[in-house]
Amino acid sequence: METLDVNEYIKKISKVESMLEEIKQGLSYFDSELQESIKRGEKDIQEGRVTVCKTKEELDNFFASIENV
Repeated sequence: METLDVNEYIKKISKVESMLEEIKQGLSYFDSELQESIKRGEKDIQEGRVTVCKTKEELDNFFASIENV
């Protein structure tokens, strides 16, 4: 039977906790960036700075109009 080294498990747990904290911080940053992007998009919509294309033809026309810009 293998002996358990409690100190090794504590080190492994600490390493995993550290890794999880890094992931948590990364997700927090991503979430705040996503929320800011959503706010900017909502502001653009409110100010009428969007183009809505409901058909393929409208989309083709939109792309054609920006190709010449």
